[in-house]
Amino acid sequence: MKVAELRTPNSERTLSVVIITRNTKDLLRNLLKSIEADTSLKPFLREVIIIDNFSTDGSNAIVHKEFPWVFLVKNDRNKGFAAAANIGITCAEGNYIFFLNSDTMLIEGEVATMVQFMEENPAAGICGPQLVYEDMRPQRSYAHIPSLLFEIFPRSLLELLFPAKYSTKSPSNDSRSPRPSSFVPRPSAFFDVPSLIGAAIVVRRKLLNDLGGFDERFFFFLEETDLCVRAREIGASVVFLPHVKVIHLQGKTVRRQWIKGRIQYNISLYKFIRKHHAALYYSIFQGVRFAKSFIVPLVLSILPFLLLHRRTRRTYIYYLKLLLWHLRGCPDNAGLFISSPR
Repeated sequence: MKVAELRTPNSERTLSVVIITRNTKDLLRNLLKSIEADTSLKPFLREVIIIDNFSTDGSNAIVHKEFPWVFLVKNDRNKGFAAAANIGITCAEGNYIFFLNSDTMLIEGEVATMVQFMEENPAAGICGPQLVYEDMRPQRSYAHIPSLLFEIFPRSLLELLFPAKYSTKSPSNDSRSPRPSSFVPRPSAFFDVPSLIGAAIVVRRKLLNDLGGFDERFFFFLEETDLCVRAREIGASVVFLPHVKVIHLQGKTVRRQWIKGRIQYNISLYKFIRKHHAALYYSIFQGVRFAKSFIVPLVLSILPFLLLHRRTRRTYIYYLKLLLWHLRGCPDNAGLFISSPR
């Protein structure tokens, strides 16, 4: 794919792809090859922009050598997802911006369907596909907003008791669906959802301008949830497209740093709750989560035979570290901040 084929400056329907990466050289190569192979993008793909958060694995050299048509921005440090995404927004010229994790791969024709949907439905501010594994098994692709309810009651219990309201299984594989939207086209179903998983989302450029981009207080995790909440607050719809698919190699970018990743999630979670709720609500939320970080290791210590399972041992270590993080005053630099890869 040549630069001339990527840019269509006279088109009213233009798409900019923004990819944030850090030390994911092989995954990034596979993603860019899938973009090259998707010929349906050629009529409206404006540019592909990579924001590199100070990779040290040779990612930049690969991009320069194998994909010279890509616009590469090299950050001088790991700025996190939200700040890097905002840099991508300032560089992008498309009417729509497609944010992609570097651990995704495109399937030909699917992104074109997403852009067509946005063109035909101006009330839609953000849309996202059904994320799938390489063997096409569906993944969780949309989410509910974090709340005290989900802290007190297990999510699995709420999904079991109130499937129509709390299930996040794919509507294409499960009859328990989120609220159907009024959008066209039909007969394919599209659904309004509270929030999308940010591995692959198309966002209307005007909406990003109205919202001021991503909130850079979120270094990693929940930045897309915050964006979806703010979008819905100003009347833009967040839409899940279950019949559109994007491959997501889930977890490969954080698996090596799983515990630090979970601590980072807690850091972002507290920032999210503090931002969107009153002080009393936040205090109760934090108290419940602190109690869980104490009770889980205590129970597993009393029942040590449960620690024979590797996953349970990992959970035990995580909750111990989470407890220590709380006792240290919940510092921002205890997770993936600065030095750890995305």
